[in-house]
Amino acid sequence: MYHLAIAPLVMTWDVGRATWDVKYVRYAMYVKYVNCAIIPHMAYTPETLRQLAESQDLFVWETPEHEHHPRTSNWYLIVSLVTLACVVYGIWSGNFLFGLIMLISAVVLILAGNDEPKNILVQIGQNGVVVDGQFVPFDKLFNFSIIYHPPFTKVLYIERKFSPKPRLKVFLQDEDPIAIREHLLKYLPENLVLRDEHFSDIVGRLLRI
Repeated sequence: MYHLAIAPLVMTWDVGRATWDVKYVRYAMYVKYVNCAIIPHMAYTPETLRQLAESQDLFVWETPEHEHHPRTSNWYLIVSLVTLACVVYGIWSGNFLFGLIMLISAVVLILAGNDEPKNILVQIGQNGVVVDGQFVPFDKLFNFSIIYHPPFTKVLYIERKFSPKPRLKVFLQDEDPIAIREHLLKYLPENLVLRDEHFSDIVGRLLRI
């Protein structure tokens, strides 16, 4: 017989009778013969979040918010020619929407990567990670991976749990990747499958965006 306790219910599965018995209990929760636990999420006040963010000080460094890819005159020439060819094809084939979409996409592509990235502060401590003032506790994170091929690639990826927000991507700069890895392993599993940068980052570098 197996017991699963989820306050205020206790559900008992009788293997022989193949039935569930449901009983109410007054106080939270106990688990018997179950290999998982459910920890309720605590809502932090803004002041608590600020204090937690300030206390994450085992590893602290500044890094660019995103990677900047310098663009040459050849890059602008190629983008212009490809865009012109697509617009001409759209007009010739009568698919004006396609030509308009390609023109707008080219404008966005040209404007998107012109700004110099600002420097942000990164902090890693015993409770979580802080990126540009945003504190993320370890219980909201899924795993991490470090891609370290100096001097070209020194990146820390941290995947979130069940979140529409993108993964955290942090440039390690001159930080010690071994020390950071050993610390993160105390709280998060390491993604050993990822051996190189994510495909989207590689494409972004090739397209200079």
